[in-house]
Parts: sequence; C-alpha cells; structure tokens
Amino acid sequence: MSVEFKGFEEVYKNLQKQLSEQALGRVSSKALTAGAHVVAATISEEFEKFKDTGASEEEIIVGKVTNQNGFKSVLVGWNGPKERYRLVHLNEFGYNRNGEKVKPKGYGSIQRAVSNSEGAFLHTVTKELKKQL
Repeated sequence: MSVEFKGFEEVYKNLQKQLSEQALGRVSSKALTAGAHVVAATISEEFEKFKDTGASEEEIIVGKVTNQNGFKSVLVGWNGPKERYRLVHLNEFGYNRNGEKVKPKGYGSIQRAVSNSEGAFLHTVTKELKKQL
C-alpha cells in the first residue's frame, strides 16, 4: 500500500526561503510532533478494539524529535508504570507456545494502524508547515 502526496516538497522549499535554519528546525519539529500524535491516536483507536484493562492504550507516548544522520524522526512507543511495552511486542508479533504459533487478538494491530495513518500523518505535517507560510 502506498500513499501519494503532492505539495509537501513545495511547502518545505518555500519555508526554507523564508526562515532561518534554526526556525525551520523548530517548525519542522513541531509539525512532526503533531503528525506523531495523529499516529498515536490511530494506534489507540486500534487498541480499543481488543482492550482488556486499557493499560496498553493509556501508556502510548510520543517521544521527542531526534535528528540522526540528517533525518528527523519522532518515536511513538509505550512507557508507564505497568510496563506494557513488553506485552505490546508479544501482541504485535505473536509468540510460540509448546511449538505452536499463537496469534493474539491484537496481532498486527500496530502495523495496521501505522499503515492506515500514513495519509493523515502527511496531511497533518503539511498543514502544520503551511501555518508558517
């Protein structure tokens, strides 16, 4: 599944002409964070379908924007007192029990949510960048 999105490069080039490098970094970080919140909301909706206590859904966090090898990224993950990140991994990929593959109710739910939110992520990032024009 691919998403075709037009206009992002043009908006970014216009911002590069108008803003300093520092200001552009702040704007792009803000836009990436807004997009990550959209992805986190989609994951939370996906978890709603099979929740038991809701702890995995409550511990979804959006990390800080990092810059590695010239690319900015922001992580969406799990952190909290109930340490649900351990169960989320098992839930997403399944596990083996007595030589048989076990696929829980939420099997593949994160990948499904990320795939479904690609367009919304790009739309949100572009909308946030356009606010600065």
